[in-house]
Amino acid sequence: MSPIGGEIAALLAALMWSFSSAIFTTVGRRIGALNLNALRIAISGFLFSLSHFILFGSFFPHINEMQLLILSLSGIVGLAVGDLAYFGALIEIGPRKAVLVSSMAPIFSLVGGYAILHEIPSLMALIGIFLVLLGIWIVIIERGEDEVPVRKNRSLMLGVTLAVIAAAGQGIGVVFSKYGMLFAGSSLSPLSTTVVRVTAAAPIIWLTLLLWKKPGHLLKGLKDVYAMKLVFLGSLIGPFVGLWLSMISIKYAQVGIASTLMSMTPIMIIPVVYFMYGEKVNLRGVFGAVLAVVGVALIFLF
Repeated sequence: MSPIGGEIAALLAALMWSFSSAIFTTVGRRIGALNLNALRIAISGFLFSLSHFILFGSFFPHINEMQLLILSLSGIVGLAVGDLAYFGALIEIGPRKAVLVSSMAPIFSLVGGYAILHEIPSLMALIGIFLVLLGIWIVIIERGEDEVPVRKNRSLMLGVTLAVIAAAGQGIGVVFSKYGMLFAGSSLSPLSTTVVRVTAAAPIIWLTLLLWKKPGHLLKGLKDVYAMKLVFLGSLIGPFVGLWLSMISIKYAQVGIASTLMSMTPIMIIPVVYFMYGEKVNLRGVFGAVLAVVGVALIFLF
């Protein structure tokens, strides 16, 4: 892969997640966050295992115990805990505010990458990361029509708390993923890495659903044909294609840089929410987007 292949994969992952985030927001309000998370992990898990069988001849990779432990922990922290919290935040405070808070994930990745993987970005890359995060925050904070009216302060506080948990889980999860993929045994492919992560996360997510909600709640969601179509579409775009691209990105790029570029979702979601929800952006939002693009340029050029 080219020297910038990891960075390109990270941006493509962010693009996939911008579409799936908008789709999952609609679905989550119809069938609930727990149902949504359980269904999308089941669909993506099936697609990943099938792809692994087609490419490698087995539904599950052959790995050592250390890799199994680390990648399973990565899946539980990043996919089960992190994604469940993120989808909850989407429903409580909407896609733009949820992505604002969860965009702190690169900070966790930078710290974890330095402490565990000994990755130290260059000075210009750090400046680029700062500009990207600053641009993202400007875009999300810029005041306009809120896509989700918040009636109670409790809902806002709950949504922000869930988004912070999501950021920590996702940021730390990618660090564990890279360590398990490259340093805990023989080098694994991004697909094999993802199969292990999803397989570990799925039982936790489904157990949470069964303990929290009655089976009838899930059956009610399954009867919503329109929602089920959107679940499959969103799972194909985000948890399958997007997650696969994210593992490619962390294999070939530093986790702090990859995580930052994958956080470009708020920039890429602007045209998505405009066409889906009619949400507009003002000049300050445009300035934030330009600032983030400049940051991306610094990361690529230096």
